[in-house]
Amino acid sequence: MKILKTIEFQLQIFSKVSDKKLTRYCYNFLLQTKHICNYIERICLKKLQCKTEKANGIVITFFYGYSDEQMSDCDIPYLVNNNIAINMLFDKKRYDKLKTDDELREFIYEYMVDAFKKIEIEFDIPSVEMLNSYDELKEKNFVNEWLWKRKTDRTRKLLAEIHCAITIDRCILILKVFQNKTEIYNNIILETTPDEYSYVHKVKKISIEEQFIKVLGTGDKITFSLPLDDYLC
Repeated sequence: MKILKTIEFQLQIFSKVSDKKLTRYCYNFLLQTKHICNYIERICLKKLQCKTEKANGIVITFFYGYSDEQMSDCDIPYLVNNNIAINMLFDKKRYDKLKTDDELREFIYEYMVDAFKKIEIEFDIPSVEMLNSYDELKEKNFVNEWLWKRKTDRTRKLLAEIHCAITIDRCILILKVFQNKTEIYNNIILETTPDEYSYVHKVKKISIEEQFIKVLGTGDKITFSLPLDDYLC
């Protein structure tokens, strides 16, 4: 048995030759969906621990510019690489006319509802719970933020926290430091795209040392260093 943990949108546009603009166009669409997918993964799927026979994730892939023959399996869910996958036709003309973030989110939501209905014909997924998570995020004005890392130094009564916030176009990492429960530092230490591959490897742990608080990434590479002498009372 596997645990359903992830949901992801992808976009593929047919081109006879390699096209960097199209690649960037598809990647930008992926980024725009990240704040929604991340929230569903954290708030819904992580709590549910939904067991499936063969899948760890759901992948909804949009296609544009392909022939009818190439899209013969469109709207039919299947298993691939430990994911429940479904291919859907992409309304590029409508997407290109979207002017606001809310219009974009409604566009994504409509496709998500449609995809879940078609997936449920073949696979048991927590579609109601996932859509409820979307509604929760909407009620929060799509503010997706959470406490990610925490480290304490009881001797000096220090607490350091990394807070993460994902929006439709960026990921913001904030370091907060408290001494005796009084906030002594609160600043953005990193801004990246909302793609988790842009920031997860940069924040693996917090280290509270004699003179510095350090945010360390993979291989203990320093992402940020705060000199404590400037802030301690």
